[in-house]
Amino acid sequence: MMSGGLVLCYAALLLSLTSVCAIKKLNSINDLKKVNFGRAVPKHSLLLLHWFANTIDIDNNDVIRLTFDPNLGAYGSHHYGNYERLLNTLPQGNSRSRYYTVGNVYQGQTQLPNYVLNPPSEEYRGRNRDRIIFRVREHNTGRQASETIDEVYITQHYENSNEGTRYDPVHTYRITTNLLRQIREFSVEENQSNSLMELREDFGSNINDSQLRFLKITWRELACIGLLMFIVLEEKYYQHNKPRPAEKRNTQPHSVINLQDDGETHHDAPQSWRDLSVQDHIQLEVTTGTNGRAGIFWQCVPENRLKQRVMVVLYKDNNAEKALYSKVIDRENGHVDTSVLLNVGLQARLHKTRTKYCFWTVVAEEICRGVEFRNPEKVRVHGYNASLQLFVKDGKACARLFVNKSFRDWKSEFKTSWVGFYNNINKPTQEYEWWQWQWATKFKPTSTPLDSIHDVYEYHSGMAVTPGVQARFIIRNDIVLAHTTSWR
Repeated sequence: MMSGGLVLCYAALLLSLTSVCAIKKLNSINDLKKVNFGRAVPKHSLLLLHWFANTIDIDNNDVIRLTFDPNLGAYGSHHYGNYERLLNTLPQGNSRSRYYTVGNVYQGQTQLPNYVLNPPSEEYRGRNRDRIIFRVREHNTGRQASETIDEVYITQHYENSNEGTRYDPVHTYRITTNLLRQIREFSVEENQSNSLMELREDFGSNINDSQLRFLKITWRELACIGLLMFIVLEEKYYQHNKPRPAEKRNTQPHSVINLQDDGETHHDAPQSWRDLSVQDHIQLEVTTGTNGRAGIFWQCVPENRLKQRVMVVLYKDNNAEKALYSKVIDRENGHVDTSVLLNVGLQARLHKTRTKYCFWTVVAEEICRGVEFRNPEKVRVHGYNASLQLFVKDGKACARLFVNKSFRDWKSEFKTSWVGFYNNINKPTQEYEWWQWQWATKFKPTSTPLDSIHDVYEYHSGMAVTPGVQARFIIRNDIVLAHTTSWR
């Protein structure tokens, strides 16, 4: 039986784990760009947020008013009890407040717009995990009561079904009125006065004219939403991976012939947003193959390209000239597992081929390239100035522990903490892969600092990385303070 002191300590620990965490506030579209959409956070959240921002009313005093009744289940909305203390406790006083949630596409399928239920592009379809939470406050003015919204959040259900219907505090964000106003600029209503070019200028986007034309073709009447998606999801590739000047390269077998730079072509950007003036909407991506090897996925390779004979080619990174793997393809869409161990930076490109010595097919002129392979973002260790990241090194699952330099006694705090690796997110905490775990204090410091505010420590496991792999940070008694997203 536990003593009274131990009971109090254990209760305090549980209370600290279930208390409200520091939820990040998003005040502008620039803040939205920093969210890890596509990996940790569903891209569908943006479509849901766009709908919500354009459904509510915001007056000149920044007062937000509801245009539907959540008590009647409009748009699939319902009361949210905040029992897990995800958000602040409701204020006391003359006004009555309640939290509501909306975004269940199954419950709201008769009222939500089609672009939320069936997005124009497959990559924006969700798995019905993302939600919007809003707090409604009822004001008693003496004559009649009025209701306003004073808090808005985007969040999501845990990916792990063992967590039930709880929301994930790590991926919950406060949305300010200023951000809602900015999103409303991308309205698709008939009286929308802002053209795509005006929106491009207003928000400092560097999307070029041919990409705007592509938006109009693919998104049609929803082109304003397509532009918002571009600015939030893809703009960072242009900001952080600006194309380098053309360089003279050799023409030996397995070399890359650099394409002419017309000033608007951005090879480092996602393929769907490249300069598409040649109408080749080709998609290339490095994927996780079998047994820690890299795979190459391709889609929408035109028939005329296939008739000319093309090949997918794998390179170490965007600057590499020597191919690591190549394969001639004859299908519009496909996937191939390579013999190359998976590492960060790997890049897939599409090349023309040429025949050498009658039968030897070698790499010729480059047609296009995909983005470099990246690790998932780190996730916060609840209650501490530390984060956990799952990454790959030579095909093996590895973990990084980011410790804020101000957290000087972390080894004392984490003396019984450990990190385990799991082959899927549904595994119980004790069912980690055989011997694939390590004490947090046994992680080795990295030789090269990754940023200026953290000390970084790593553990390289012997487990091959495969889709579904997850790392978890366990403090004690099987209490998980951080878990990474499922490896894709």
